[in-house]
Amino acid sequence: MSRLKSSTAPSDPQRRSVLRQGGLLLVAVGTAAMVPTQADAALLSKASVQYQDRPHGGQHCSDCAYFIPGTDAKANGSCRLVAGSIDPNGWCERFAS
Repeated sequence: MSRLKSSTAPSDPQRRSVLRQGGLLLVAVGTAAMVPTQADAALLSKASVQYQDRPHGGQHCSDCAYFIPGTDAKANGSCRLVAGSIDPNGWCERFAS
């Protein structure tokens, strides 16, 4: 009796390649889902850094090394350390010039 190989036989190199790529894709997606985003894991709350929306002495957020400017000089921006909208005239205890 002769045995014919079907196109979906386990020894088919093309099928193995597709299965391997699919498995790698599942691993990559699963790993990415488990890694927390920077916003979730690293940013501090405004309360924890005593953020205020007014300057402290001569220090204000727009002069801070961590400040990310908004669309113009008066628009709120963001911060590399603190979550939420940041006033360019604000201040927190993490201020760094």
